[in-house]
Amino acid sequence: MEPQHLKSVLESLLFIASKPLSLKELSKFLEEPPEAVQAGLEALISERKDSGIVVLESNGTYQMSTNTRNSTQVKNFLNAELREKLTDATVEVLGIIAYRQPISKAEIEAIRGVNSQYSLRHLLMRGLIEKISNPRDARSLYYQTTTEFLQHLGLGSIKDLPAFEELVGQIKLPETPALENEAVTAAQPTAAENPSPESESLGPAEEEYDDEEEDDDEDEA
Repeated sequence: MEPQHLKSVLESLLFIASKPLSLKELSKFLEEPPEAVQAGLEALISERKDSGIVVLESNGTYQMSTNTRNSTQVKNFLNAELREKLTDATVEVLGIIAYRQPISKAEIEAIRGVNSQYSLRHLLMRGLIEKISNPRDARSLYYQTTTEFLQHLGLGSIKDLPAFEELVGQIKLPETPALENEAVTAAQPTAAENPSPESESLGPAEEEYDDEEEDDDEDEA
């Protein structure tokens, strides 16, 4: 197949595909060597990089998508409902998967310290993550992000995620007033060491009250 025709066929296939396609799948379907398909994909990616519809690469798969430079308008149009319904816990799980993928459920829960089944199911339903086979153990699964995830964030590749160290460096840890209060309390003298004015006046107040009771008894006499 001529390179120009191959590139045209690849564009058509990626446009009608309902899921991302791997290089292996495209090569097998087109009966073309992987090297030729790879060259065609690279040419297509380069050709469409400035158009409204581009080709995204994620975890070795390819899919047509809107240009990341238009992400603000696209997200405002498509993603308002989704952003409102993602809980903090779900966003936390999504962040772990994005930076540690592929990752197992057990590893996610070890990092968070809580059961993450609900968040994983919610993200799967939204199409932001997907399950893949664990190459080392067929009985278990890994989780990774999808091209849908890239579309929602306006990214061209998972490599475009900001560096994790930079994100952590921007986080300001909250103050701990409880610890500060404990320090202040520990520095203050106890009531036995420095009795308060109220405790010092307690004795005279009681004596005055007793005197009033004695006056009442004398009047009755």
